[in-house]
Formats: sequence, structure tokens, C-alpha cells
Amino acid sequence: MTTLMTLGVLAQVGSGRIQGGWGYVWSCYGITVAALVLYSLSLWLRRPQAPQDAKE
Repeated sequence: MTTLMTLGVLAQVGSGRIQGGWGYVWSCYGITVAALVLYSLSLWLRRPQAPQDAKE
């Protein structure tokens, strides 16, 4: 155990924070927004149509 500590292996584990993860976050947001837009568009295109001879 002390051999690993002197090599710095255990000293580096869990000693910092994730850096530069915003590209991943914004990519996930973009994919989510695109999926919601495409799903909304598909629902709008598949909506039931009123009969043509119906009078208001």
C-alpha cells in the first residue's frame, strides 16, 4: 500500500473535479430538444383530420 502511495497512484484518485464537461452537457441538451421537436412534429402530422363535408 505504501508503495502505491509513493508512486502517486492512490494520491491522484478522487483528488479533483471533472473539467471541461460542458460540451457533453450541451450536446445532451441539443439531442433532447431535437427529439422533442421531432416528436411534436410527428404528432402534428398524424393528427386526426375533420371530415371535408362537415359544416361549422
